[in-house]
Amino acid sequence: MTAGQRGTGRVPAGPVEVAPAGFAPEAERAAILAGVLAGIELGAWDRRIVAWLAGWDAGTVLTVASWIARSRDAGSRR
Repeated sequence: MTAGQRGTGRVPAGPVEVAPAGFAPEAERAAILAGVLAGIELGAWDRRIVAWLAGWDAGTVLTVASWIARSRDAGSRR
């Protein structure tokens, strides 16, 4: 699965040059983060930070999700 296919498919698959546009409600932002973090064991503090991060604007969440997804993709290619 590529970065662009995770979450709702809105996660940028490559370097982000400008803030991703658009609105996503907090529930969707949380789902995007859950998608890129799928398969990673999270502790209570991790989950608290994910919930906090989901409260940020969509552009920030999509950028951070892109970093996570691209890092995982790069690691799987090694």
